[in-house]
Amino acid sequence: MDKSTFVAWLSEQAITSSHSHHLPDEAHQGLNLKNLLENSYVAWCGHAVPEGNDPAGIAAWLSSVGGRSYFTWLEKALMALYGLEQPLTLDSWQAYDQAIIKAHQEKDWHLRLLRERCGFKAAFLDAYWHPGSDNGHPELFRPVYRVNSLFYGYNQTARDHNGNNIQVLKNQQISDIHEYTRFIQDLLATKKASGCVAFKCALAYDRGLDFAPGDPAQAQKAMQENPEQADVLAFQNHVMDTLCETAAQLNIPLQVHTGLGLMTKSNAMQLAPLIARFPGTRFILMHGSYPWTDDIPGLCHVFPNVWADLCWLPMISTTAAEQLLHQLMDVCNRDQVIWGCDAWTGEESYAARLAFFHVLGRVLPERVAQGLMREADACLYAKLLLNDNAQRLISK
Repeated sequence: MDKSTFVAWLSEQAITSSHSHHLPDEAHQGLNLKNLLENSYVAWCGHAVPEGNDPAGIAAWLSSVGGRSYFTWLEKALMALYGLEQPLTLDSWQAYDQAIIKAHQEKDWHLRLLRERCGFKAAFLDAYWHPGSDNGHPELFRPVYRVNSLFYGYNQTARDHNGNNIQVLKNQQISDIHEYTRFIQDLLATKKASGCVAFKCALAYDRGLDFAPGDPAQAQKAMQENPEQADVLAFQNHVMDTLCETAAQLNIPLQVHTGLGLMTKSNAMQLAPLIARFPGTRFILMHGSYPWTDDIPGLCHVFPNVWADLCWLPMISTTAAEQLLHQLMDVCNRDQVIWGCDAWTGEESYAARLAFFHVLGRVLPERVAQGLMREADACLYAKLLLNDNAQRLISK
């Protein structure tokens, strides 16, 4: 099973991206190289993207981030998409900039990148700036409702890491925990009825994932000014219980960010007690729990209500993604794994696709060569992972 032939075959397959933050149409109008980099994971590397007229800044920036996986795959994507033969350097900076500007003069270029170059049949959209939105493109995006703001509705001043509070957003003045619970249940039912295909919890950027069983009486104590931290945690634990219970009742999966975040109790194994308490809830554990990737295959092996989502991981660490995929194939059912681009632009979505195809192109042929699977099974596994498993998750 030849890698290049297999990757070419992968390029012909339909893809349902399990996770995306694709920006609205207006954010892509007038996009240039600096804007694109600022709306990519390269901007997470700790160095501000330089201005295009600052040669010293560009050289220093490239020297700092040039070896990161985030940069490597985005550079490969831009070279492939725009026919650029020279890597991104000080000398080629303006050529990249002009190619991006010219392409985005076509207003739907960013969508064409997703459909025609990425091969996306659909993409789950976590529009955290407008939770539950499909960006006005229901033919492509399947909206996901981000629930973080629900965990901060204990008073009017609390905010999640996106600056949101559900009571403020919905103009509510609820001070009773039981009324608040009913409010959450009704809200989630409304979101599913409006077309949302999953709920998304990114609370690992706000607190640990060690959710103890909810205690409504202690949660009530948080619904006052200046609550104790223990009471806030109890409130959030109660909200998580309500979320899991409601997701099961609505038969809608719950995506949970695991791994990178606060880096304190953000690894996926922290969720084991919660997953055990709610066997009827379908948990999608995202990002491979990097850097604690061993957590994911263990949880998938033990709990039949857990799915592994490899979104973002090939961009974080291509090596870790390869290792985790091997482990998942060793111990998990083939319908338990999905993947998404987890990107803001069409260019980085294509970069994520390149990175993941590289991972698949190494892992699956290697397993065939080692006699661990048949070639036909490798092709079936790829099709399930790229499209069918995600489609089944939202069609139940």
